[in-house]
Amino acid sequence: MEQVTHYLYLFLALLLHLFLLKQLKRRASNNGLRLPPGPWRLPVIGSLHHLLHRPLPHCAMADIVRRLDAPLIYLKLGEVPVVVASSPDAARELMKTHDVNFSTRPWSPTTKVFIVDGEGLVFARYGTLWRQLRKISILELLSARRVASFRHVREEEVGRLVAGVAAAGDGEAAINVSERIAVLITDTSVRSMIGDRFGRREEFFENLAEGIKITAGFNLCNLFPSSRLARIAGRGTLRRAEENHHRNFELMDYAIKQHEQRRAAMAVAADGDGGVEEDDLVDVLLRIQKDGGLEVPLTMGMIKAVILVVYTTTIIHHY
Repeated sequence: MEQVTHYLYLFLALLLHLFLLKQLKRRASNNGLRLPPGPWRLPVIGSLHHLLHRPLPHCAMADIVRRLDAPLIYLKLGEVPVVVASSPDAARELMKTHDVNFSTRPWSPTTKVFIVDGEGLVFARYGTLWRQLRKISILELLSARRVASFRHVREEEVGRLVAGVAAAGDGEAAINVSERIAVLITDTSVRSMIGDRFGRREEFFENLAEGIKITAGFNLCNLFPSSRLARIAGRGTLRRAEENHHRNFELMDYAIKQHEQRRAAMAVAADGDGGVEEDDLVDVLLRIQKDGGLEVPLTMGMIKAVILVVYTTTIIHHY
């Protein structure tokens, strides 16, 4: 009996020792930070199993938020820590009150492929380039005067939408209003960027949709960026990202060439007429590049990356 009691005390001491080691390891890994609540995690994969039961990860995250009833939740996707803001107040706190702390976006292996020729607006790290692009966006691309200058574009596209719906209404087939509004948003945005509808619009949007799937999907090289084995296993995804990026920039070259040809034709047609059309957004970016005087020179890769961000926002509505 005495021997059994001895082993029992030894077992309890071992459990206490393991518990203390686990707490110390957790505190060290979190650098003493008080993290938001989150669902239980598994070794290696972390919180991934909570997201895979739903086809859309953000829906699974919404389920976790409702279950935990917290404005912020903490997830571990493989070895990548993720904090999710689930309320307007929490999002405002992150994006406005603490915008400098959260302005730098993380670069996953696939993200690095897409920004190899220019970081653009979304993934520029906080610093000189980030401040420069932010200033250009606020003062040049998204100013009230610039937005007002495209009023005729919006009016023309709305007129096309109304006329198209009226013409289709004469038949018996149902009208997909959501699809037509998506096309309205897309054409309005593209015309604001390059001054005309894009000649290879559908091809470009399909390629952008594939790029969004590549960057937003769960793949091994993004979930375990420090693992050489994961990088080898995810080489197929990286190859797809490289091909997608190459096609995007090839199509952007086509769009800029189309823009330049249109400008040249308009200049010839308006020779001696005195009429001057308002600059589109490509004109603005090319003018800023030509004027120079920037702390970080504006390269064509950066210009294409900025345009791609605007196009990407339109494709979310298009599909």
